[in-house]
Amino acid sequence: MASPLTKRFPRELKNNLGKYLGMFLLLSLAIAFTSGFLVAASSIELIGNGMRDAYNTEDGHFATTFEADGKAIDAVEGLGCTVVEQFYIDAPLSFEGAQDGTQARVFPNRGERNQAVYAQGRAPEADDEIALDRVFCQNNELAVGDTVSLAGKQMTVTGIMTLSDYTCLFQNNSSFVFNALSFTTAQVTQGAYDAVDQGSVIYSYAFYLDDRSMSLPDRTALEKDMIETLGDQGEVVTDFVDYAGNQSMTYAQDDIAGDQMMWKVLLGMLIVIMAFVFVVLTDATIEAESAVIGTLLASGWRKRELVAHYMALPTVVGVAGAIVGNVVGYTLLVLPMQGLYYNSYSFPPYHTTFNLEVLVTTTIVPLVLLVAITFAGLLRKLGATPLQFLRREITHRSKRSGMVLPERLRFAVRFRLRVFIRNLSHFATLFFGIMFGSLLLLFGLAMMPLMNHFAEESAKGVPAEHLYVLKAPVEIDVTADEREAMAAAEELMLAEDPTAIEPQHLLALYLEAARVDSDANVANTLENSRQAIDQSEKFAMATLETPRRFGGGQEEITVYGIQPGSRYWSDVDVEEGRACVGAGAQQKCDIKLGEDRVFTDKYTGDEYAIAFDEVVGNATTMSVYLPLDDFNRLFGNEADYFSGYASDEPLAINSRYVATEITPEQMLSVAAQMQDSMGAMAQSLLYAVIPLFLILIYLLTKTVIDRSARSISYMKVFGYRDREISRLYVRSITVTVLVSLVLCLPIIVGVIDVLVQVMMSQYSGNLEIWIAPQTYVLEVLIGAATYAVVAVLHMRRIRKVPLALAMKVQE
Repeated sequence: MASPLTKRFPRELKNNLGKYLGMFLLLSLAIAFTSGFLVAASSIELIGNGMRDAYNTEDGHFATTFEADGKAIDAVEGLGCTVVEQFYIDAPLSFEGAQDGTQARVFPNRGERNQAVYAQGRAPEADDEIALDRVFCQNNELAVGDTVSLAGKQMTVTGIMTLSDYTCLFQNNSSFVFNALSFTTAQVTQGAYDAVDQGSVIYSYAFYLDDRSMSLPDRTALEKDMIETLGDQGEVVTDFVDYAGNQSMTYAQDDIAGDQMMWKVLLGMLIVIMAFVFVVLTDATIEAESAVIGTLLASGWRKRELVAHYMALPTVVGVAGAIVGNVVGYTLLVLPMQGLYYNSYSFPPYHTTFNLEVLVTTTIVPLVLLVAITFAGLLRKLGATPLQFLRREITHRSKRSGMVLPERLRFAVRFRLRVFIRNLSHFATLFFGIMFGSLLLLFGLAMMPLMNHFAEESAKGVPAEHLYVLKAPVEIDVTADEREAMAAAEELMLAEDPTAIEPQHLLALYLEAARVDSDANVANTLENSRQAIDQSEKFAMATLETPRRFGGGQEEITVYGIQPGSRYWSDVDVEEGRACVGAGAQQKCDIKLGEDRVFTDKYTGDEYAIAFDEVVGNATTMSVYLPLDDFNRLFGNEADYFSGYASDEPLAINSRYVATEITPEQMLSVAAQMQDSMGAMAQSLLYAVIPLFLILIYLLTKTVIDRSARSISYMKVFGYRDREISRLYVRSITVTVLVSLVLCLPIIVGVIDVLVQVMMSQYSGNLEIWIAPQTYVLEVLIGAATYAVVAVLHMRRIRKVPLALAMKVQE
């Protein structure tokens, strides 16, 4: 025979449908969005981590000026690796709608090394067929069967693929941004490859270590031996990249890892908010059911039976919300979340992989929280006596309830004040609930403006219009004779077969090259004006690592050696051996002035201790500064060593010796890339936050209306219309909501500052919390608009409060 309490379930569910529906939606939406993203991201991360073995991707690659001699390759392989040819040509690609300057990096069809993974179609089989990168084709609306022109030759697209060593389309490894709009990788047959102008061939070689588990310092030492061996064999190395430093292979993985941290921060916020809501709803339920609980206890029902009864509906609703949330997350939201990355990065075909950690953090933890909080709240409240329940004395009654208000106030004003005073604790709860909801909302709204601000501040941090980072010291202040001697030496060095040079010209080259001072730095072969030379300034730089304050990871710090009294680093005082640390580095890594801080070279394991005298720059400055002489002594360089030029005017420097050029415009382009790669992410975050904010405000304000149900019924008996009652009650709530939206902003900004620091613990660089004034306005407007929807629902609720409620005996 069913328990009499069981028969109350349908009535309880009907009478509290709004509360349970809100609880269901809060749980299911929170679980759906977070599980959908985290499952998609962790699945992609797993795919990326497995590519090295699944598609036999390289441990690194190097390039030589000309095709390397077989003996040189054998000598390198003798060090403990396998070397594979991976020649390519950057050729112009055109088609209808193509951007100017579009290029394809053309490879012959690959075999078992650095495999190509086809999403559609097949590998080229004829000399007029081509396969292109999947993301490039998507961005340019190309499909299998379309026709493109490669270096003037018409080709048919037969395959859309991903090269396993190009998951992110960086044309140059030193670039700040990837380019999937006007750059693509391509595969053709060997015949089609040979038909392309061979004058632009890049003689690149992929290498695979015999011990692929080798640590980074050991790998770095081996790679140095490889470079030296190639040089000893007469080869000129023009490029050498370890896979850990290859942006085309690691950038996407790093981005996904960082984004997961952002969503885990959001999940943590949601768990705190749900815990808060569950506490409020549990208390509200017990207050509403106070008389019933007192009657049941007086009738002989045991407390454990009542606990089981009042636990049943929240638990069932919670389990249903968890199930629906996971079903929606895994079926409807995983693919859109996956598309956020597959629209930017060239990963192999996607497949979802179950992740137990995601299930625990997104589902089990909130569900256990719901059950535990409800259970604890019931046990705490059921400590009261049956008489206290019957008299509704289980809650503390404030003495403020009987406060005498000035009679000169209008009745409506006094009534609203009375509603506010009697529900002061509930309105305080509402304030904190709005603060939590606004935290979610402002966090979602502020992300993209914050990233753009970061790029703008980073651009301001570039000290000159051009920073030329060199592969080796190159002197630009040289005579015409020195330039000509170096040009002759370079021509001899780069000649594939010197004996093919006309004897008279060859003799002239040798005579000219003999004038090069082998003990001096390399002389620039290009001429610059005296004005450009005089306004330029030498500097040196190195990259080291030091522990972060949060997260336990290592932060990359750029160490600059600059001239004392520098015209470009004018705000950095390194006179008399002073050392300065950037504000961003000091904040993120908790660097103390006057204390030795240890920095590590991740490639060699060498450690360097530096004590700093001053903090300089802004919150994005992740550099430290030493006098150039002290820099060279610290790193054991020659006294005249340098590795770059700062200049406000363009400098003509032999491109063979330029590693990269940094300009303020490049830093601003980071904002465009962030907008492209994170814009959809921030938008999806808002899609998750706004409905959750609406539900949160509804649940919290509903408790105030429910607690006033008897008073609302009295007013109906006294002849007040529904509209008048709504103005009295809903307006009090409205004022509280609007005031709370504004007053909680300073608290929220402080919390977001901490959250951003936690989020950035997985990213390089430092973000200073910055929120545009219009973002505050937008947050308040969205909050007010969301509450307007809730207010309409409450007006309907007030209309449904029955007159009979006033006639029921309260004690």
